[in-house]
Amino acid sequence: MIIDASVAIPWLIETPFSPAARALRPLTPTAPSLLMLETANVLLKYQRQSHPTFDIVETMKLLRVIIPNLVDDQLLLPSAIKLAEQAGHKIYDCLYLALALQTAQPLATADKRLAVIAETLSIKVHLIEANA
Repeated sequence: MIIDASVAIPWLIETPFSPAARALRPLTPTAPSLLMLETANVLLKYQRQSHPTFDIVETMKLLRVIIPNLVDDQLLLPSAIKLAEQAGHKIYDCLYLALALQTAQPLATADKRLAVIAETLSIKVHLIEANA
């Protein structure tokens, strides 16, 4: 299963999406290497805002263990560019779409717009939602 940062973050810190994201943990996740940068950036924002009690470096090491399959973004870039042009969407997100298409794996995300685009490309989507 391809996962994006909206799924990875709730695996690492408690968010309203954590229960739904944790349900996907038994699966073997794969992601573009961009996931590491996106996740570190979000963790830094969380730490600055209100969660100063966790170590970002150690948390990122844990993520690398949880997601052993990272694919080099450069391998996905040509396809991602075409998808971004076709969909009028961000190249970052299109890396996830390109990987899902190349590997014929479903995409897990909390991003509703990305999920809609994925479905138009016949990518199976696991849309996680926040607990109310």
